[in-house]
Amino acid sequence: MNEFDYIEKYFQPLTSDEARNLKDDAAIFNQKSNYDLVISTDTLVEGIHFFGHENPKHIAKKSLRVNLSDMAAMGVKPIFYNLSISVPKNKVNNFIPKFARGLFEDQLLYGLKLIGGDLTSSLQHINITITIFGETLNKKSISRDGAKIGDILYVTGVLGLSKIGLDNFFSKSKRFVLAKKRYLFPEPRVDLGLRLNTIANCMIDISDGLIQDASHLAKNSNLSIVLDIGKIPLPSLILKKDILLDAALHGGDDYELLFSCDPIYEKKIKKLSIEKNIAITSIGFFENFKKDYIKIKNHNHYLKDKSYKHF
Repeated sequence: MNEFDYIEKYFQPLTSDEARNLKDDAAIFNQKSNYDLVISTDTLVEGIHFFGHENPKHIAKKSLRVNLSDMAAMGVKPIFYNLSISVPKNKVNNFIPKFARGLFEDQLLYGLKLIGGDLTSSLQHINITITIFGETLNKKSISRDGAKIGDILYVTGVLGLSKIGLDNFFSKSKRFVLAKKRYLFPEPRVDLGLRLNTIANCMIDISDGLIQDASHLAKNSNLSIVLDIGKIPLPSLILKKDILLDAALHGGDDYELLFSCDPIYEKKIKKLSIEKNIAITSIGFFENFKKDYIKIKNHNHYLKDKSYKHF
């Protein structure tokens, strides 16, 4: 099979009307009036974001979900996506059918379709780039720069589980099963993000660790965040607390939502947590900027820059 055969057999069935059956050079989308189109792009590279020997279906789900998490962090509804993928010739026959199946399953789960992209060969590694599109009412998306003095800082779920899963990916111990599953299958908080659209002042998804991503919120809002170490939700694993806390503060790939709200919404946040069956924990607050963007009282040694950086 050549690239056109793969596209027609495996990717054309994943498309929406806007894709025009992948017969043209571009998709056409009639934008709704009074709505903003929100666009985000992520690239996943073999050896950096995934090992390469995982089930291709799992790689597909992770690739799509990290992009869906960007939509959740903006409080917008995902509607479709573009996919560009490069695969070595010796892997393509096994990879593409399973990869397409993973996309199909998550398209059904999250309610979006493929509208186009590109498929090429690569010399050695698999490279996956997804551009995702969402929509929201004009000027109603949530940014990283809207925090106010006195806002409470909230986080969803537990932190550090994905990092622990990555660090123990080849362990045969049953105690790491859930952590490895979280590393393979992020859970983008799309529905919750939509519900937070009217009450969150700023928001980000935690892809690079709590400290680094909280710093983005503080810096963009020109405020300081005071973090309460004792309130950070940690995984229920039999590991030393320092290991759990280090994974929570500096580990990546959690894809939980980190957001700020006015204290008047505290009851509404608790109600949302129960309704969505997602833990939402208050872990700090915003104050006037004073020297540092992140403050941890009596625990500044936790602020060492350990988060992953590509360069």
